Amino acid sequence: MNVSLLARPAARRLPPLFSWPSCPAIVSRRHESSARRTRKKLRVAPDKSFLPSKDSPQQDHIVFNPPSSAPSVYHTPLKFLPKEDQRRELYTSSLISDISDAPDQTTLPPAVSKPYEKKYHLTEKDFEEIRRLRKEDPVQWTRSKLAKKFECSQLFVGFLCEASREHKAKEELKTDLVKSRWGRKRREARDDRTKRRESWGREE
Repeated sequence: MNVSLLARPAARRLPPLFSWPSCPAIVSRRHESSARRTRKKLRVAPDKSFLPSKDSPQQDHIVFNPPSSAPSVYHTPLKFLPKEDQRRELYTSSLISDISDAPDQTTLPPAVSKPYEKKYHLTEKDFEEIRRLRKEDPVQWTRSKLAKKFECSQLFVGFLCEASREHKAKEELKTDLVKSRWGRKRREARDDRTKRRESWGREE
């Protein structure tokens, strides 16, 4: 028998019961999105043109440093142009030509819809006919249909005649049935709208 095997510990002589799965080592990395590193990147030294020099004025003044672009007369304000500069004349002449070429401000664009004009063409017979139709069948002859037939507004039809009490009660039942299907949010929104309308008159 080999003497070296007896000298080893018993734990080393036993076969391994299980083996760890081979997985890559997890290395923690620190991202650059830290507060200190962000502040460090934002610490950019100002350009030399912004720093005061010996020739810079000692009192407060305006620094005109526009971005680099194509040279144009319109990009340089008149405040920074010398009095003898020719660009002043170019700017003035172009401004006068733009004003002369502009369309007349008094002419307005055409209307999107046809302007509404009030008509006073209804007679007493028309009034009676509107009341009769509204009384006979308020479901068929609604305000909108009567206004369309007699070429008047729905408000004027409401002034002439009103629906019967039975028709009003049916419409209120329909409204209550619709309101009963509302959820909590819609009911609260409608209550808030009612409270706002009530506060209009009180200037709240």
